[in-house]
Amino acid sequence: AGAIASSFGLMNLFARSIGGGLSDWASRKFGMRGRLWNLWALLFLEGMMCIGMGQLNKSLAGTITFMILFSLFVQASEGATYGVVPFTSARCMGIIAGFVGAGGNAGASVNLAIWFRSSKYETYDGITYMGILIVCVSMLTFTLHFPPWGSMLFGPTKGVTEKDYFLRE
Repeated sequence: AGAIASSFGLMNLFARSIGGGLSDWASRKFGMRGRLWNLWALLFLEGMMCIGMGQLNKSLAGTITFMILFSLFVQASEGATYGVVPFTSARCMGIIAGFVGAGGNAGASVNLAIWFRSSKYETYDGITYMGILIVCVSMLTFTLHFPPWGSMLFGPTKGVTEKDYFLRE
């Protein structure tokens, strides 16, 4: 049981790097648009694995499999998120990285409070709802736009250079 439970944390050893590596690969191929699509896909799959885990409450093997996959996508999403952080602000990168790290912990705390603090929801329902919330929040990636590099759906803002972008801070 301990080995199974520790598998979630052990994903930190490689899955976060996978997410960062995928972000870099997507950037080489498609620029910022690639980074953002990669981030969205990993977040979306994270949510779907969580939903799957919640739906398999009658199968221990299925639940464990989806827990491991969920963990893989959680950590890969974190790596992909940190692939976008350097483009937010050169002057405040440390602060933003801190907010990103704290935001993950805050999101986990909010989910814990909403779905698992009371007996209002069965655990498997809470896990399913948490997955639905993750999928919904992943859609916010579509709203990210970096003027010199663009967004998931739109190209860069005309006339804005990388130098202009960072000098405006």
